[in-house]
Amino acid sequence: MSFLKIKKNRSYHSRFQLKWRRRREGKTDYFARKRLICQDKRKYNSPKYRIVVRITKKNIICQFAQSLLEGDHILTSGYSNKIGQQLEFFCGPTAFHIAYFCGIYLANRILAKKGLKILKNACNSEKFSKSIFAILDIGLTRATTGHRVFAAMKGALDGGITIPFNEKRFPGYNSKDGFNPENFIYRAMGLHVHDYVTKLKEEDEEKYRIEFGVRIKKSENNLYIQNTPDIKNIQDQINKIMLRNYKDYYENITKKS
Repeated sequence: MSFLKIKKNRSYHSRFQLKWRRRREGKTDYFARKRLICQDKRKYNSPKYRIVVRITKKNIICQFAQSLLEGDHILTSGYSNKIGQQLEFFCGPTAFHIAYFCGIYLANRILAKKGLKILKNACNSEKFSKSIFAILDIGLTRATTGHRVFAAMKGALDGGITIPFNEKRFPGYNSKDGFNPENFIYRAMGLHVHDYVTKLKEEDEEKYRIEFGVRIKKSENNLYIQNTPDIKNIQDQINKIMLRNYKDYYENITKKS
């Protein structure tokens, strides 16, 4: 079989169609984007929300976006490095459990902004969140089991936003036993980081001082040192979410630790 060389002559260039700029830069998958933003005509002008999660080397960006004709409109956002500065995490700003906290933080902000937290009735003062529907947008990220984008999605889900999901992408899932909530809680609460820090300190203190030299002055036992008015007791809220959704598993893990 002979191969024909493509001759890039005048006829070829006259028919050549340039790809869109963000496709040329490798930033946007327009095949996926079209299906994420297109709204059914029967739904008229009702908004279609997306939770956009992007992970860089030093940050996890969570945004609540709505697509308009002029472009994406960001309603609110949460950045892991800002949350880390306010809560003083004993780890980097791109860890798994920080992605989970960032998702909860985003859910709190959008529900507060939209005014969806209302009183159930005059007699009962317990607050509840009206459901708001959104779709996860992971961009060009490879969808693998246990990825941090799904940790951010789970945080937003537990925070009160309705997102279609599958437990197969959460850590702790395998084809034989299915989803194991205990493994997920272990990582979502940051206990894997705490165990690594304590183990490293016992085995090799010199390596421990090199790796965590900046954070040695801070408390090693607590992942959160201070709370600010912007993040109102997020640790207490996470504990309530864990007790509500995974009571038995959460109590077993806290007893072990």
